[in-house]
Amino acid sequence: MFTNVFRVLVPFLRFGPIDTAKCENFAGYNLTSTTASDTGEFSIAHGLGRAPYRLMPSLDLNSSGMELVNVRVSRPADASRVYLKAIAGSTNKVFSIYVE
Repeated sequence: MFTNVFRVLVPFLRFGPIDTAKCENFAGYNLTSTTASDTGEFSIAHGLGRAPYRLMPSLDLNSSGMELVNVRVSRPADASRVYLKAIAGSTNKVFSIYVE
């Protein structure tokens, strides 16, 4: 029974376009930002209204030049922001993430 339900629902589950903040079917948000120009801490407003559980990298395949960046969590996320530090070589880069 559950197998049939999943076969019907799964094809319609989508994160949606990266340039749309709220995901289509999931509880998270797609965010695009730029890392700091040095390896110091930077933060990104996420819009969830609670501390997110996860951050996943994502690439906008319709945008030339997007790349995965190497970042580290610098302190726990809160109800409004995630806090990151760029690793050397990943400074001042545009990137996209999914937070939930």
